Parts: sequence; structure tokens; C-alpha cells
Amino acid sequence: MKRLVLAAFLVLVFACPGFADVTVKMTTRGPALGQGGTLGRGGATSGEVPQTYYIKGTRVRIDTVVAGHPTSTIFDFATGQMITLDPETREATRLDLNQVGQQMQQSVQMGDTRVSMTPTGQTKPLLGQTCTEYLLSVTMTMSGGRGARGEDLGSMTITLSGPVWIAKGAPGTKDVAAFYKAAADSGLLFAQAGRGGRGGAGPDMRGIAAMYRTLSEAGGIPYEQQMQVKMDARGPVADMMRGRGQPPPTVTTVTSVSTDPIPDETFLVPAGYTKKNQ
Repeated sequence: MKRLVLAAFLVLVFACPGFADVTVKMTTRGPALGQGGTLGRGGATSGEVPQTYYIKGTRVRIDTVVAGHPTSTIFDFATGQMITLDPETREATRLDLNQVGQQMQQSVQMGDTRVSMTPTGQTKPLLGQTCTEYLLSVTMTMSGGRGARGEDLGSMTITLSGPVWIAKGAPGTKDVAAFYKAAADSGLLFAQAGRGGRGGAGPDMRGIAAMYRTLSEAGGIPYEQQMQVKMDARGPVADMMRGRGQPPPTVTTVTSVSTDPIPDETFLVPAGYTKKNQ
């Protein structure tokens, strides 16, 4: 369960240019999608991770290859389902996103969430589009609550920041904005959380929802994005992180965009796959 939840978080955060009835190919460079088999089996990967996005309305399928292992993940925000397809084992694993949101509410106390996107005035051409640079920053604070003896388990502040280059008015912009808004408003993976509990800190999905909502209002499509993760912690959480340092930035670059219609079968489990629930 934890592996699938983290996979969902990483897919949506670090490979997040979103499109509706648009097929997008992109590459991601950095550590986020290659650690410990998070989205596939094997150890850390280096170089570029290829990804293909198929988005139609509130459904999205992401095909990626990590450490030589292909994986497909299907999100359906209308039904609250996430399905992970493993073409090597021919298994389809279904996860209820509503249940994920409830578990996050119970395990982590959410604090302040802040999002800003500031234009720099810089532009550059990408795939034939003139892209405008913005500095995007998302700050999420969370607490581990209290332990069995009432002790403070500490807290963590995660900041995601870096430049994002947006192609204003690019083909598919209205559909992209609609998808981002649907994802932010779905209340599924991005569950509002106010209840505290016990357990370690996890990603504050309200921050990701706020980021999606901000991107939906940008009037264009992100063609390139650099994301630096900074983590500041106190208490037992800080002790666990001591000496790890900050990870290098993750860079996602769109390499091609197609606005051809996407068949509904793209979002179905292929014939012959073994289905199981997580």
C-alpha cells in the first residue's frame, strides 16, 4: 500500500504536466522517479526516464520505464480509482483513492500550505511555442502528531520550487486547465486533512491540489519544469534525516504533443491481466 501511495504522489508531482485528449511524450531527469523501485523494480536509475501521458477528461494514463521496467498507471478522478499495470507479470492492481485520502488524514497532521507562481519576464522557444517563465513554489507543513507516551513526534516542512516554462494558448490549453481543476477539486488523492493521528510524516496533498489549481489558471501548458525539493524537519523526524542532504533537482521536459482523440480502451485493463485489489 505505501509503495502505491508514494508512486501516485511522485507521478503526479514530478511528472505533472497534464493534458486532456492529448498525448504527450516527455522525459524526466533526476532522482525522484528512480529511487528504490518506487514506480518499478530495481534500484536507483540514472539518465532520462521516458514517460507518455494519455489524458481524456478526468482520466489519465501514464506509461513510464524505470530501471528498464515498464509500468502504466491509470487514474480516474470521476470514480476515485487508481490502477497500476505491470506488463511483465500481467497484473493489474487497483487502489481506492478515497481510502488513500482517509489514511492520510489519520496518519498526518496537516499544517499551513502556501503556493506562489511569479512571472520573471523571461521567454524561450520550446516545440515551436513561445514559453513564459514562472517561478513556482509550494510549501507544505505537516506533523507526525504524538507517540504512545504523548511525546512530540516532530514535524517537517517540504518546499517544492523551481522554474516552470508555460506555453500560453498552446493547443489543448482549455482541456489542460479543465483537467488540472478536476484533479484539484476531486477530493480524492488531494484529500483535505484536519484530523491528527500517529505515524510518520507523509506528503501533504493539499499542497499538490493547490499547485494544480494554480497551474489551471496559468492560461497555458507547462512544457518544461524544474523542481527542487527542500526538507526541513525537527524532532525525531530530523534525527532520521540527518546526514542525508538535499536531493538534486528533477527536470521534466515535454518532447512531443498530439491532440488526436484517445480511444477509451486506453484506460481499461488489457485482456489476460490478473486483477487484484490493494
